[in-house]
Amino acid sequence: MNIFTKIGPSRARLGGAITAVFMLAACAGHGLDHKVKDPAVQFSAARIKADIAFLADDTLRGRDTGSVGHRIAANYVAAEYARLGLKPAGDNGSYFQEVPFKTAALNQETALMTVRVGDTEKKLALGDDYVMGGNVRTPNGDITAPVVFVGYGVSAPDFGHDDLAGLDLKGKIVLALAGAPQSFNTEIRAYYASTRTKLMEYVRRGAVGYISVNTIEREKHRPFARYKKYLGRKSYEWVMQNGQQDPTSLIKVSAAISADTARMMFQGSGHSFDDVLAAAEDGSPKGFPLKATVHMKRDSIVSDPFNSPNVLGVLEGSDPKLKDQYVVLSAHLDHIGVSPNAKGDDKINNGALDNASGVAVMMEVARAYARAHKKPRRSILFAAVTAEEKGLLGAEYFAHYPTVQKKDLVADVNLDMPVLLYDFSDVVAFGADRSSLGPITAEAVKKAGVTLSPDPIPEEGIFTRSDHYRFVQQGIPSVFLITGFGKTAEGEDGGAIFMNFLNHTYHSPADQITLPINYQAGAKFAYVNWLICSAIANADKRPSWNKGDFFGKTFAGSR
Repeated sequence: MNIFTKIGPSRARLGGAITAVFMLAACAGHGLDHKVKDPAVQFSAARIKADIAFLADDTLRGRDTGSVGHRIAANYVAAEYARLGLKPAGDNGSYFQEVPFKTAALNQETALMTVRVGDTEKKLALGDDYVMGGNVRTPNGDITAPVVFVGYGVSAPDFGHDDLAGLDLKGKIVLALAGAPQSFNTEIRAYYASTRTKLMEYVRRGAVGYISVNTIEREKHRPFARYKKYLGRKSYEWVMQNGQQDPTSLIKVSAAISADTARMMFQGSGHSFDDVLAAAEDGSPKGFPLKATVHMKRDSIVSDPFNSPNVLGVLEGSDPKLKDQYVVLSAHLDHIGVSPNAKGDDKINNGALDNASGVAVMMEVARAYARAHKKPRRSILFAAVTAEEKGLLGAEYFAHYPTVQKKDLVADVNLDMPVLLYDFSDVVAFGADRSSLGPITAEAVKKAGVTLSPDPIPEEGIFTRSDHYRFVQQGIPSVFLITGFGKTAEGEDGGAIFMNFLNHTYHSPADQITLPINYQAGAKFAYVNWLICSAIANADKRPSWNKGDFFGKTFAGSR
């Protein structure tokens, strides 16, 4: 069947729109911005504009994971790889690594949670007292067990902090405060605040269930009452190969509860939940067994498997000894599709900056390499990955099951949502200071005429929230640049522009081609990332973690 017939507009209208954008891309050889010593290496604002225009067109319907629109976008990227002469690095000699997914939604009719304290038992109201979600890897669970409060539930003895010390979790349901202690470094705090990090530790100690509750600070930013509207949302997971099981599936049921529900669970324990909340403001409260016993039941409605591709192409290196090593340049191709409840007539989340811009920059870097008279020593693997918006899943799948030898992946340079609304004067390089990529990045940025700035929004935990982190979790040094918050040459406030986008346009139908996108800034951003990739690819030694770095040590055994 012609895939265009599935989208909605007529074939003639859709075909005409796509043809028009292909013509724009084909004619986009003018408006060159950044050049280097090799006259063949150029970075074109016009070509970046053409790519964003195609990828953010309404006909792709927001490029949701597994959708026809995403598949069209993947075909577009693969066609450009082929035109540039990149070697296919996907499955079966193709450019596509087909990632198998399933979705799960909570069966709200059978979901159940009760709390018993002494002789009193209360059935809780789904959405008001507690929330659950469907789970692909642990679709069904029915447990009754006593509850142990564990503070933040963070075990970090190397930092002199262990909320779980002395607590017996075997056969118990863990109740933990969401997040991690404020005293931790922001990136390390994001690691320990991760639900998966916590669950892995609880599994190791024999727990069977998990409940989280907001702190005072978290409630301000993510009120529990807001969770109710997500009850019908589907969760996504990639399907594990060879019958493997996710260790966290030993936690049979998870839930989040309201503060009032937590207060009920603390009854008779000799401690009040409000005292615990107050203690969390100053540090991390001590854990202790509660008098409560909880019954939790979850059933999931799980979809049939479906595929959504990573698009992979390789520019082969020139050094006979190093060409089997790969520098990955990644950018997520997917976005969040259509929002039926969005305000106004426009319901399509086109994702022009998130992340059509990143993919366009990645393809412009690929063009620069393809045109160059001299190829880099190591190979460059260009990865347009899927399902970033579902939890960094496409990158996670590739990092687990790379189509080349995992040991030969030397670094990842990631492109995600460059906010190209101003001529940035600085960049923020997440992860650079954790490995030998730091000096490489600093030198590249200097050559490009911009400066390096520290993380301006550490509270967002960005280091663990984009695709490069999935490579970090496999022990691979990685760096991820965003446009900085400094003043532009024209006196514009980069930070104000960035935050205005983040607060009012991000993940909404307003993120579209009509934004005042600065395509010359896109060409400059391509140049910066090309410099970084080239320095890694041409270095005598492959990147290495800094001695004693937390993430280097934590994930050293993952390769």
